[in-house]
Amino acid sequence: MRLRIAIAVLMTLLGVYAIWIEPNWIDVSIHDMRSGNAGDGIRVVQLSDLHIQDLSRRELEVVSRVKALKPDLVVLSGDVIDRQDRLPTLHAFLAALGDTPTVAVLGNWEYWADVDLHALRDEYRHHGIRLLVNEVASYRVRLRTLHIAGMDDFTAGQPDGGLLDAPLKGGTAVLVQHSPGYFEKLPTKLSSRIFNLCLAGHTHGGQITLFGWPIWKPPGSGPFASGQYETTACKLYISRGIGTSLLPVRFGARPEIAVFDL
Repeated sequence: MRLRIAIAVLMTLLGVYAIWIEPNWIDVSIHDMRSGNAGDGIRVVQLSDLHIQDLSRRELEVVSRVKALKPDLVVLSGDVIDRQDRLPTLHAFLAALGDTPTVAVLGNWEYWADVDLHALRDEYRHHGIRLLVNEVASYRVRLRTLHIAGMDDFTAGQPDGGLLDAPLKGGTAVLVQHSPGYFEKLPTKLSSRIFNLCLAGHTHGGQITLFGWPIWKPPGSGPFASGQYETTACKLYISRGIGTSLLPVRFGARPEIAVFDL
C-alpha cells in the first residue's frame, strides 16, 4: 500500500512538473561564435516553435527576455502559430516584442493548420517583419553586413536548394530552415560553405525525453534532436523551441531562447 501511495505521489509530482513548471521554465542559451574582435559581434536571437495560443506569462517572459538581450536581429524560425484564429494573439505578441529588426520563416504547422499565408504575411508586414520564403534579406549592422536566407519548410513546404549557392557577397550569412531533416538530405560535398550558421527548430528537443533522449520526434526531424551539429552546409543549431505541440507538456526539454553572437 505504501509503495502504491509513493508511486501515485511521484506520478502526480511529475505531472505537475511536466505540465505547469518545465513548459514555463525558459532557458536562455548563449553561443559565442565570434572569430575576430570580441567587441564586433552581431547578436541574433532565435525564437522557434512558439505555437502561440494566448499572451500568457510564458509569452510575456519571452518578450521581456528578448528585450533584455538587446539583439540586432530576431529570427522566428517557424511554427509561430498553429491555428488561423491565433492571428490576433500573434498581433499582440509582435506588438509587445517591439521594433527590433525581425525575420520569419514558415514551419509545418502554418501549412498543416491551413493558416492564411497572405494574412500571415500581412500581419508580419504590419510589424515591419519580413517573411522569407526561399528569399534572402540583408541588413547593415554597424560596419558589417548580415545576410539571412529563409527557406520554405522541408516537411510541408517546397524549400529551394538554390539558396545553398546564393551569391552572398561579403558579410556574415545565416540560413534558416524550420525542419532540420533537410540537412540530412544534402549532398555529401557542396561547392562551398557560404553560411556561417544554419538555424532550425521543429523537434522541440523531443518535448518529452528520458535521460536526455527524445521518446518521439516529429516527421522531418531526421537524425537531429537539439543543439549543435556539423553538416556539409554549415554549423547547424536546432532550438528546443518555446511552445508545445500535440501535448501541453515538457519533460527534460526546457523551452529555449537561443542567442548567437556572430
